[in-house]
Amino acid sequence: MENKKKSLRFGLMINSLTVEHWQYDTIKILMENGMKLSLIIQNHDNSYSPSFINKIKEYPYRRVFFRIWNRFIFKPRSKYPTDLTALTQDIHTIFCTPKNKRTASFFEEIDIQEIRNQNLDFILHFGFDNVRGEVLNVAKYGIWSFHHDNERIISNWSPGFWEFMKRTHNNNVILQRLTNVPDKVIVLKRINFSTILHSYKAHLDQLHFGSVQMPLQVCKDLINSGNLKEESSITEANNLQPPTNFKMIQYFIKSVTRRIGFHLNDLFRQEDWDVGYCECRISDFLDSEEKRNIDIRWFKKPKKNCYFADPFVIKTEKDTYIFFEWYSYPKGKADLAVALKSEGFNIYHKITDFQEHRSYPYVFEHQGAIYCTPEANQTNKLVLYRFDENELSLREDCVLLEGFPIVDATLHFHNNRWYMFLVNQKKSHTHLDIYHSENLKGPYLPHENNPVMIDCQKARPAGKLFNHQGKTIRPSQNSTEHYGQSIILEEVNLLSEKMFISSQYGEITPIAESSYNKGIHTINSDDDITVFDGKRFIFTFSGFKQQLKQKISK
Repeated sequence: MENKKKSLRFGLMINSLTVEHWQYDTIKILMENGMKLSLIIQNHDNSYSPSFINKIKEYPYRRVFFRIWNRFIFKPRSKYPTDLTALTQDIHTIFCTPKNKRTASFFEEIDIQEIRNQNLDFILHFGFDNVRGEVLNVAKYGIWSFHHDNERIISNWSPGFWEFMKRTHNNNVILQRLTNVPDKVIVLKRINFSTILHSYKAHLDQLHFGSVQMPLQVCKDLINSGNLKEESSITEANNLQPPTNFKMIQYFIKSVTRRIGFHLNDLFRQEDWDVGYCECRISDFLDSEEKRNIDIRWFKKPKKNCYFADPFVIKTEKDTYIFFEWYSYPKGKADLAVALKSEGFNIYHKITDFQEHRSYPYVFEHQGAIYCTPEANQTNKLVLYRFDENELSLREDCVLLEGFPIVDATLHFHNNRWYMFLVNQKKSHTHLDIYHSENLKGPYLPHENNPVMIDCQKARPAGKLFNHQGKTIRPSQNSTEHYGQSIILEEVNLLSEKMFISSQYGEITPIAESSYNKGIHTINSDDDITVFDGKRFIFTFSGFKQQLKQKISK
């Protein structure tokens, strides 16, 4: 395919013009970004419907609790019935009645030929059960289907349910190309979410709404590269049946107890972070033997009702500075502070005093000036500040980006261009966006394939990019099991205005021998000094009051 082609033609397999809300969003996003919906393939199956008496006889009474719950009680936002009529007006529609052989649906030759005549690039599968046969080959790049369970689980009735029940901490979502081989799929894209263990409803919405960009991302990659990136996956997946009445009782009990436990943890167990530093290179953290020998020192916090986190370090001719977040539980927000090597990193100077929360003080040098871009997501803008070494203060220079809540913005200069890695809080902390500009002060343009990554392990930035053994490494926050679980190091294989490819390089785990051994989510270095943070859990009355206030306000 030539790169000049900016659009793909796609078809849609559906059972009716009423689809689930997340499916509607998926189709709409494709069309809004230039993909052309050219054909509706609608199920016209008039198969025999059993009589009322037979329905009573055949009713699955062992699963009656699930059927009642699923039909009348369980109403996640992502599954709301949504009418496609407004999107599909004047779109050519064909009605097909496939032949069912065993558990598969096979299309008639006349229907296959009509579909083939539309010259489709791909077909999005939202209807028809277990499609097999020649119809899988009528579109240039096949039929694409979602799988919202981990690869070894098939449960078309309610994705993510068994991950929730079994406390599986991560839940994969796959966009796949269907094949005629059982248990074999061609993976087009894979994303990873942390399982929301206190609410299955919230978890299912996360899986559905978090995946709506996947077909568009595959389309953009296809247009930019000219190739469909495929990964064969042969699994021995278990086709799990809906839960029995006994399992549903277990589900109700787990939902209640986990929700209570979640709120009690928030109230009585607060995160307590601190900043650590050592005179070593960041590469020493990648070697387990070297890591054991690192002399780590921790900041001494002045009060119990606060914590320090998100450290960044920079060395100048005048001094070495560690910038960090200073969070106050009574205030429910953070300001920024700085510590100096000339003062033994023992005195902490607050350098901001805003009404809004400030954190992640990304600091860097450019053309003889020291700049800082702290997170201020409540203001919906990212401001570039100059740091005054004499006054230990920040002075606003310009606004780099605005219009949405920007989290953990991290700048990187590459091939004469500035790249900004960030998380848009409106989307999710699992979505990584990139913006780019020829100049530091902008204007910044969105990457052509935003979000470039959807992954609870690797999306959210965890510090500035660094070079290691000739490789560009991007630290990212791994929050699979809990917030700040560890830092995943991603090697940046390709970075341009249109493409972003990375691969996992390593992992930095919390400092096991320290008091702050429950988490780590930021690491940075400058020459021979490295800074990081660590987490433990404590109880503070001010934290309890702040959490209680937030829960009441919700």
